[in-house]
Amino acid sequence: MTETTGPDKPPTRISKQPNETPAESLSDAPAGVSSDAETPVAATTKSVDVTSPATQADPIQNSNKVPDGIMPLFLTGATQALYKVVIGQDVNEGSKYKMIPKADFLADFQSRLAIGDFYPAKAAVMAYPQDQLLLAYDAEWQYGQNFFLCLTVEAKDALLNPILAEANAAEEPVEQKRSGWVPLGSDKDIEHETVVDNRELVTIKLSRKRKYFGSPCKFMDRDAADGHYEIRTVKDATPEVLRVQLSKAIQSVPVMCDAIMQTIWFKPVNFSAQYESLRLDDAKKDAVMRNPDFSMAVQTVAAKFERPLRLNAIMDIFRDDFADLGEEDVTIDQGSHIALQEYQSFTDLKHSKDRSIACVDWHPAQRGIVAMSCVQRSTQYERIEVGFANRKKALILIWSFFDPIHPQLMLEAPDDILCFRFHPQDPNIVVGGCINGQVVLWDISEHHDRLKQGRKEKLAEVPEIGKEAKVETPVSRYIVVSSIEHSHRAPITDIGWLQKSLEVNKLGDIVDPSDSSQKQLYTTSTDGQILFWDLRYKPEVKLLDLVWRPLFKTSIPTAEGGLEYGVLKISLHPQVEKTVRNQSEGNMSVAAKAAESSSAKDIKEKDEKSFASKFFCATEEGDVVYADWIPEKEDKDGSFCHVEFAAAVHFAPMSDLSRSPFFPDIVLSVGGWSFHIWKEKLSTGPLLSSATAPCFLTACNWSPTRPGVFFIGKEDGSIEMWDLLDKSHGPSASQNVCSAAISSLTIQHLPQSTSGGRSGAQQLLGVGDDEGTLHLLEVPRALSRAAKNEKTFVKAYFEREIQRLQYVAERRIIRAKEKGTWEASTVKLPAKKEELSSTTAPSLSGNKLGDVDSEEREKRYLSWVSATLTCC
Repeated sequence: MTETTGPDKPPTRISKQPNETPAESLSDAPAGVSSDAETPVAATTKSVDVTSPATQADPIQNSNKVPDGIMPLFLTGATQALYKVVIGQDVNEGSKYKMIPKADFLADFQSRLAIGDFYPAKAAVMAYPQDQLLLAYDAEWQYGQNFFLCLTVEAKDALLNPILAEANAAEEPVEQKRSGWVPLGSDKDIEHETVVDNRELVTIKLSRKRKYFGSPCKFMDRDAADGHYEIRTVKDATPEVLRVQLSKAIQSVPVMCDAIMQTIWFKPVNFSAQYESLRLDDAKKDAVMRNPDFSMAVQTVAAKFERPLRLNAIMDIFRDDFADLGEEDVTIDQGSHIALQEYQSFTDLKHSKDRSIACVDWHPAQRGIVAMSCVQRSTQYERIEVGFANRKKALILIWSFFDPIHPQLMLEAPDDILCFRFHPQDPNIVVGGCINGQVVLWDISEHHDRLKQGRKEKLAEVPEIGKEAKVETPVSRYIVVSSIEHSHRAPITDIGWLQKSLEVNKLGDIVDPSDSSQKQLYTTSTDGQILFWDLRYKPEVKLLDLVWRPLFKTSIPTAEGGLEYGVLKISLHPQVEKTVRNQSEGNMSVAAKAAESSSAKDIKEKDEKSFASKFFCATEEGDVVYADWIPEKEDKDGSFCHVEFAAAVHFAPMSDLSRSPFFPDIVLSVGGWSFHIWKEKLSTGPLLSSATAPCFLTACNWSPTRPGVFFIGKEDGSIEMWDLLDKSHGPSASQNVCSAAISSLTIQHLPQSTSGGRSGAQQLLGVGDDEGTLHLLEVPRALSRAAKNEKTFVKAYFEREIQRLQYVAERRIIRAKEKGTWEASTVKLPAKKEELSSTTAPSLSGNKLGDVDSEEREKRYLSWVSATLTCC
């Protein structure tokens, strides 16, 4: 086979063996056919002109031998799509080169390993010095594959910048004959546009004597007409030349530069600043005091300094007089100003979902730490059927504001925790009450650093993009659990720490505390018992495990006798700290100590101690009980409390009990469909009773900053906000928080942070529901900021209600006496006021009108009352 490529040159013949496959025949081979496959081709020869322009332009491609630095590769369709070199779309015969970043090859080696098409060139690619490699599309399968890769810089430059081979010196260049330019009329236009000088150029020379250079100028006034010269246009014979408009640009902005120079500082500053007071030795002090100039200076300025000092002692110079001109509006604004804004919400899909939040408590020392306990929503019979082995793990979850997804710590308990409290002085101690009646104690001191982590530490723990986040929450096991034989026989419903100024002995009497630490706590249960526990039962706390028993136990008997109230909540008087401590006497002035006699002081302390042991109690029967845990003298056993009064005002088991932080003798009780406000030492009835609600009321809490504001949680998931200064017959606002019933309600006032956090103070309302979610709601300013004299107004409101109750009680006594007087007297009405006053009032039991029916007697009684009022 021969092929002639030039008209004058003889063909160059290249012979091929029959078993070899020509490079030209591989151009039509389908994808996937290897270059070393045998093809039945007859023995042919082919003549190729080596001096053709195609071979001169790309000598590497027209050689069957693979040059140095080039590796042929077969790329599958998936690899072509991955590297965006799809044949026919991204590369073709006209555009067959593609620069591929080296990082893409390295990523392919790491992801696909040996199954990648570029894996045979891994070592060469790793050693390649530049960041990009050249990948070429071999359309004619010249090197046996559909692509080849340049593994050296020289091979890449040879393909991108080919050097044309010089023409053969023996071959004579073909000269092309150029024909002359034949004008077709454009020469006239060119000649017309040509600018030709038709006259000599005008030359103007301006000169001045050197002695006048730099001489001062003299200006004078003259008329405008004297210096006016009219220059008229003269028609020039030179024709106008029209030039083509050109677009040119020049730099019209000066070059900017930065320079520094020394300037004078004119701002007045102190030459020196004194940070510490000067201290003189005794010798210098004596020298200064003996100096007559010093004594004269002190005598001169003494009178001037004495007057301002007296004024500062008499009046407050920083007092704002404009604030006293008018009083702020003590009512709150209605509408969106009092809406609760959700700050955060905490829930755990594994440990708290579909479980009820039984108790919520705030960390007493660490800002932004809140804990909640989750219990199963099942009855006692359901728990017995499920069994202890199939129950979920009982946990207390401790959350941080900086991580709302994962709990910071989990406290493991032997059974569900219905109530728990942090220790007020040592927050590392947590005590809780189980549903089986046992008391559990934890020590979380080893996790103290984890709870102190802030937002920066949390962000540092965030994993990199693409890596799976593995967050493991530590679980702390309890260290102490009480003896089950000496614990409650029913679920523990309330738990709390006794104040550090209050200590109870084995007989229940209040004694002076041995130290200032809080070591005692109390628990209540539906079995009717109130137990007092002491951490000093053993020398070490860890030794209390399984042997811890109560120090003192008591119960509340019912009026029927033989039965005991099921205690749900109790509220102790918070002011016992000021009444029992002997150290409070040191704060009294000398005049007060001298005025108070020793006998009167003993009586007062005795009364206050007896008052400190009294408490309000919320019962399972719906009665509000006011009792004293110190038994009466007649009760030799001492196992029952002394009940002062009990009011059956709730028609369902009570839910919560809250004491006002501003008025320690005011208590709010919630149960059934209503709530009531009570006052200690007032047994005539509640100060305020709400109307019947359409659903159960489940929780309550007073505002820590506003005396007349409290919050009520309801079974339908809403919260009522009451303000006694706004209106007392209904809530000031109501807001729906969640779809489930509210199970717990607590409030925390966060003061202004000094560590660079949130600038202002916050008041957060913690709301736990029956679905296992803890909602933190931010209380608006209208409900958290107290108005001026608000405490005085609320106190006056309570005093008016007390007077109303006393008036109603007196009127009941008067009505009872009037009814007895009417029943004892005849039907004849007294004619005069003297006869009415002389009438005696017999008892209610003396009924002498038994022969008259009840309706007739009621009519006569009403007519007698109207006649009595007319006579009076």
